[in-house]
Amino acid sequence: MSEPILLLEDQPFIALDLEEVLDENGHLNHVTFTTCTEASEWLEVNKPSLAIVDPRLSDGMCTAVVRRLTELAVPFIVYSGEGESLQATEPAFANGELLGKPALPDEMIAAVTRALHPA
Repeated sequence: MSEPILLLEDQPFIALDLEEVLDENGHLNHVTFTTCTEASEWLEVNKPSLAIVDPRLSDGMCTAVVRRLTELAVPFIVYSGEGESLQATEPAFANGELLGKPALPDEMIAAVTRALHPA
C-alpha cells in the first residue's frame, strides 16, 4: 500500500471536504491532523506521499512541519488564503505549491496530481 496523504486542517468542514475530494478521486489512504504538534509527532515515525498543509492551525504556524517535509523530500501543497506573504514569514513554505482557499475540487486534484507525479 502506498504512503498516506497527510492533511493538516483545523476547520472540521474543510477537512471533511478535502477527505471527500481525495476519496472520490481514488486517494483513499490519508491521515488528518488538526494541530502542528500532532503532525510533527506523526512525522517522527511516518513519511507521507504528499501533504496538504493549512499553514496556521490552532496551535500556531506549521513551520516545523514544512521544514520536516522538506527534509524528507515530501511534496506538499500549502492550502491557504494568505498567499505569498507566507513565504516571507517562513522560506520553507516556498518549497510547496501554493493553492488558495477556497479551491474547487478539480483545482485540488490537479495540484495533488502535479505533486505526486511531477513532470
